[in-house]
Amino acid sequence: MYLLLDIGNTREKAALFDAGNITELPHLTATIVRELPLTAVYFACVANDTRLTTLKDNLSLDHLPWQQVNSETQAFGVTNCYLEPHLLGVDRWLALLGAQLLFSNCAMMIIDAGTALTIDWMDQKGLHQGGWILPGLRLQQQSVVQQTAKVFNVNDMIAEIVPGNDTIACLQNGCLAAVIGAIQQGWQLNKAERIILTGGDAFYLQNYLTELPLTIEPLLIFQGLAQYIDH
Repeated sequence: MYLLLDIGNTREKAALFDAGNITELPHLTATIVRELPLTAVYFACVANDTRLTTLKDNLSLDHLPWQQVNSETQAFGVTNCYLEPHLLGVDRWLALLGAQLLFSNCAMMIIDAGTALTIDWMDQKGLHQGGWILPGLRLQQQSVVQQTAKVFNVNDMIAEIVPGNDTIACLQNGCLAAVIGAIQQGWQLNKAERIILTGGDAFYLQNYLTELPLTIEPLLIFQGLAQYIDH
């Protein structure tokens, strides 16, 4: 059994890989992982080194090998289009690998709706065709609130694609419209056969994308990460 970690800028996500199966681990604590028959830890990290060091200390898994995965020029049927392949965010790289594993031989648009919203395109031969990075729903809202004196917000997500009639609705609805608009524009630009959506806001956004050929894959990044085990 292997522990898979996706270490982001705001939180860590974890899963277990055992006998070819991936299971999400909703609570990542030292108490829980100490009870598991783990062989090694495979992880991807887009956060800073301090966050990684703190996580290692908190989990108390120093007795296990930790294997970090980074973006590459080519692997598992996917070719990275970046001129400097290692600079492609590893979360985006793993999403491409997961998409290729699950849905090969078709043109794809891969969306990770987290702190940042990333969109990447890949053709039917596994060639990465580039992508976009833009602020995610909550990051857009935070940016407006922090940079303006009289715009405020609430923690609950109440956004709809309608004109707002108070400040909170105007802010949230506008940010939702920007994200949905970017996704729709991306599909118009390159009409992929399949759109794969992952990330924390995936289930929220799907309600506004019903006209697109959409598939939600919550464990997409872990599908990519698990391919590196014993490779």
